[in-house]
Amino acid sequence: MRRNEEDGGAQRPERVVSTTGSRSAGLLKLVQSGSAIYCLGAFLSAAFALFVLFSSAFGGGAPAITLPIGASAATEVSALPSRTGMPDAHFTEVLFSAWGLSPAASLLYYSPMALTPIAHGLVALAINRLAMSADSERPFGRSARRALTVSAITIALSGTAIQVLHGFGTDLARSELLRTTNLYAGHVVSAPFDWSPIFVGLAVGVLVVVFRAGERFQEEADGLI
Repeated sequence: MRRNEEDGGAQRPERVVSTTGSRSAGLLKLVQSGSAIYCLGAFLSAAFALFVLFSSAFGGGAPAITLPIGASAATEVSALPSRTGMPDAHFTEVLFSAWGLSPAASLLYYSPMALTPIAHGLVALAINRLAMSADSERPFGRSARRALTVSAITIALSGTAIQVLHGFGTDLARSELLRTTNLYAGHVVSAPFDWSPIFVGLAVGVLVVVFRAGERFQEEADGLI
């Protein structure tokens, strides 16, 4: 807070309009513009992905589907020369054009393609709100806390949902497309579960508590003016 001596030495408080310097304010403006553009692009990409998702689901599938397969004698790479001490080579994934998938399998398999840009757009929108709050007179406002809450929930839930949907969709697609071939070897785990989205969501959730404490301190400081 700054004080000016006016009217015969009387002092009165002068409220500072912004809590950031000129460089920080310029950086925050850049973040606001960049996050807004990215948010718009992410939602447009999500709209296109949803169109592709439903057209693929009710059109019977789409090309360039990648499915993991189990290592077995039927999937050995026979073109490689066999040498003593050289491990056997097997395919671990197969890429082909797939048609005839059921709507349920298509929706599960392709849903992460639409869910990912939606999650990115929500996080970008939250970053935009945080940058606006940081450049305002009350950086620890309710809008900043809500933006952090949205970010925490989006990161944790979307990161988990994308993995679960991809796993079930891939397994269902494998069952429908490869069950009658020698490439099907039962359930195959394509990748281990990634816990990092949950951990990041929890970390951002802790920031929500910190911002809540900052908001209370800010209200107490306003009462002293």
